Amino acid sequence: MIQLQQLAGDEKILQSRFQDAIDTARLKSQIKFIGFLDLRQQEILDASTASAGFESCRLYGGFPEAERKIAGFFPDYMDPDEQPADFFPVVALTAQFRTQDKLTHRDFLGSLMGLRISREMVGDILVTDGLAVLFVLEPVVPLILDELKKVGRVGVSLSKGARDLDQIRPVVEPLNGTVHSQRLDAVVAFLTRLSREKAQELIRQELVKVNGQVRTDVAGQIEEKSRLSIRGYGKYIIDAFDGVTKKGRLRIVAGHYQ
Repeated sequence: MIQLQQLAGDEKILQSRFQDAIDTARLKSQIKFIGFLDLRQQEILDASTASAGFESCRLYGGFPEAERKIAGFFPDYMDPDEQPADFFPVVALTAQFRTQDKLTHRDFLGSLMGLRISREMVGDILVTDGLAVLFVLEPVVPLILDELKKVGRVGVSLSKGARDLDQIRPVVEPLNGTVHSQRLDAVVAFLTRLSREKAQELIRQELVKVNGQVRTDVAGQIEEKSRLSIRGYGKYIIDAFDGVTKKGRLRIVAGHYQ
């Protein structure tokens, strides 16, 4: 759980931006959006809205499995759950290129940064053979369409919309089982099918991230909806801890991103 009083530097500034957005929605009855947030920043957002007792904030990233999402702060007279997806200033762009040219997420992100577009303006980037879908904020769309002709040395053709998104979006393989507890080492052992001792070794070697942050506390607790990245094994989401078995073990429902 994020301790707001312990934040410093850019994270403290971000918390202040969240509070300003809350005040704008509450006191001025205006909608406020804050650009794409990573998983750690989303945790700070959750802690900030909870501390302020603000319930009219929603996240949106362009598609259900999105990792990076923008935050919308809504005044009391609006129900954020009734707003259509296109209400949020997120635009999908499709880039097409030759299938023999191998491009990666890093290639596209580097090209966008080369256009002096800030990271906050860019959401998830999904890449497959000959095709990529980029989620960006509306204000940078004209610049990208006008200027992004090549990614590295590879020519690309851009158009609005998310072409073939169902084929390119992440596939999540369901994982169900039991763990001794919500301890990080127990969860990592379940996800990787390793022994508890080997899971602890991965954690101590700083190979495990939870919600984008390296975690080395083997006994730390994992909450529902946490996302884990385990180097060499992949990315996972913890959907739920769903009750206790007759033998006292905790049921876990998770997913493995393919």
